[in-house]
Amino acid sequence: MKLLLIEPSNRRASPIDRLPVSPLSLGVLAALTPPEWEVRIVQEPYDRVDLESDADLIGITAGTTNVGRGYQIADGFRSRGKRVVMGGIHPSVLPEEALGHCDSVCIGEAETVWGTILADHEAGRMRRTYRQDRPTDLDSCVRPRRDLLPGRRPFLMDIATVETSRGCPYACEFCSASTIYGRRVRERPMEDLLPEIEELRSRNLFFVDNNIVTGIPRAKKLFRELAPLKKRWAAQASLSFAADGELVELAARSGCFGLFIGLESVVAEGLASYHKNAGTLAEMKDRLRLLRDHGISVHASLIFGNDYETRDSIRRSLDTLLALDIVSATFGVLTPLPGTALAARLESEGRILSKDWNCYDLNHLVFVPKNIPCDEFVEEMRAIRRRFFSLKASGARVIRSAAPFPLAFAFNAAIRSHHSMGRAAASTEGTAVNL
Repeated sequence: MKLLLIEPSNRRASPIDRLPVSPLSLGVLAALTPPEWEVRIVQEPYDRVDLESDADLIGITAGTTNVGRGYQIADGFRSRGKRVVMGGIHPSVLPEEALGHCDSVCIGEAETVWGTILADHEAGRMRRTYRQDRPTDLDSCVRPRRDLLPGRRPFLMDIATVETSRGCPYACEFCSASTIYGRRVRERPMEDLLPEIEELRSRNLFFVDNNIVTGIPRAKKLFRELAPLKKRWAAQASLSFAADGELVELAARSGCFGLFIGLESVVAEGLASYHKNAGTLAEMKDRLRLLRDHGISVHASLIFGNDYETRDSIRRSLDTLLALDIVSATFGVLTPLPGTALAARLESEGRILSKDWNCYDLNHLVFVPKNIPCDEFVEEMRAIRRRFFSLKASGARVIRSAAPFPLAFAFNAAIRSHHSMGRAAASTEGTAVNL
């Protein structure tokens, strides 16, 4: 039997959206597949999907941003008589929609039901839906089939992806992570995790956890154990990471060179709205400076468009951001992703403009803001993006950042390209405006 596992792309995506990160979840599914199956993994846009493939079963994973392309691929295979199973966040929260394009949907984490899906396929009795019956036990998780994962070199760096924990204790209105993976954080035991990291050929790692610091004692132990392995790593984290000086010191010694931190907002009303634990603006600046002083570069993620947003708040955000010790930032547009509390609220208020999932990329305005007209919001966002990514502002950040000059410059150029790409997009429900 032959299995083809696919991660589709968003054809509207910018280069930064297409930053090649190994599809770790597909590597795990490959590892859970019996040895008598021949498995191939395809990651768009770097690999081509061959609709004439002789695979017996097609598996497609998709989030909201790339599900449109996922449906297109699924439709193409089904028109040729192939069986298709879909999974990932979007099909999990909208399984009936996904079933219009595939034979079966895996709802939630796939590890506990993947064997059943394959057995049912072989027996010719696949069900319409398969739902995880319990959270995946990370104490006994399998290692991904890295030999099948496509080899990529983002920014000319060989980077391996690793998962150390799963789940998110926060319940951010705009995020579906806790909906899918739960609010209880499950952690991999060190005796399983560290040998895997040590055996990786790549010196550079990216930890795919929602937050690398799931608990201070555990994080300190992890960083101490990582140090002798001489790896260099980056990860996602909250800014509370830098409230503990010893934790920052240990992270730096263990090889941390970069953090992706969801600041979400840098104005007082925004911090209150998002319930962030970044402290005051003064504390935020101090924590970011501490990270920089330890050689850790920060890429900040900002979200604009929440109900407190005004022209003034957007402009004040820019003034603050220009003074922060960050190497780069992403200016995302608040997006009501299916399965989130935000989507439910905006739907009930009749404020959603479009359900063209291709536009749900954090670069389109797909709902009506509360306190600022759509055209003014777009105008202000374009203005602050131009100023933040001007050559003068980018150069100042690159010079004072902890990152090597070529990497810092390339990352700023890539984000600038990301924010400047795209065109207006329309759907039958309304119009989504690209910024």
